[in-house]
This record gives sequence, C-alpha cells and structure tokens, in this order.
Amino acid sequence: MLITVTGGMGSGKTRFALKYAAQMSREGVYLSTGDHDSVIPELPSAHYRAIQAGNGPKLAEVVNQINRESNLFLADQRMLIVDSLTSWMVASFREATDLDQQRVETQRLLDALLSYQGKILIITNEMNGSLHPSEEERIFVARMASVNRILQSNAKQMFMLVSGLAIDLKALHWHYED
Repeated sequence: MLITVTGGMGSGKTRFALKYAAQMSREGVYLSTGDHDSVIPELPSAHYRAIQAGNGPKLAEVVNQINRESNLFLADQRMLIVDSLTSWMVASFREATDLDQQRVETQRLLDALLSYQGKILIITNEMNGSLHPSEEERIFVARMASVNRILQSNAKQMFMLVSGLAIDLKALHWHYED
C-alpha cells in the first residue's frame, strides 16, 4: 500500500508521517535522505529503525535491498517511510551529466518505490517555481511534479500538509474530464 505525504518546506510532513505510521503499522524502517535537521525525529516505536541513506542515486538500491531482505509474509505489518523523495531528486539532478541520465535515474527510483512489497509512506514536496526560473530549475520542477503525479495515481492515500494541518486529498478528490 502506497501513501504519500506532500506539502511545502516546514509544513510538518515528517512529524505527521511518523505519527500516521504509528497508527498504520507496529514496525518499520524510517529511511532518511538527510534533507532536514541532523536530529532524527522520534520514531513511532522501538520496532522502527532509522537508516540514513544519504542523497543520490543509491536510494533506489536501498529501497530494493530492503524489499529483497524483508519477509514477504509480514509485508502488511511493516511500514517503510521515505523522507524525502525531493531531496533525492535534487541530488540526482546534480550528479547526472545529462537529461537522459536524469530520466533513467528517476525511472529506476519510481520502479523501486512502486514495486515495494508492503506499506510505504513517501514524503515529498509540492513544487513551486520562481518568477524567473533557470532552465535547470524549470526542468527539475516539471520532473518532480510529474513524479508526484505518478505517485498520487498509485497511492491509496495522499495527504497534504499546510501549516501542520493534514488534508486527506484522496478523500476530497474530484474527477474532471481531460
């Protein structure tokens, strides 16, 4: 089951995600990519462990390794929390030599996240551009927004945080004709 938590910087996404995870699952892994304070937030229980994965393309490898090493029969009892996808994307963009490599790395990560067996909660940021974005910023914002749309379309639940208030977007969604 995929759950996404999105919002602006400092909106309370991590705090909400950890509290929500505690209601959903007794055990799990908090996979931090290090985009926030060095202090690891309080985990939901002693049955959660924290892994500092760092930034860069290795996030897909870490998710795949956790998936391979996990007991498939206990998949519904555990939660993987990825904090934050946006930070990984920024690092990946900086390391890539061209747009094709960026696309490949983005797809590799999406494949790893969407094939995860068990509950996965992904924390990401809502994308906003500046008034006069550079070409790199424009491409990044568009790519990150696309990734967020793909995740949302596969998510069972999606929450948006605004000033610490969580809004269940899937419960409020409205369909429109394209």
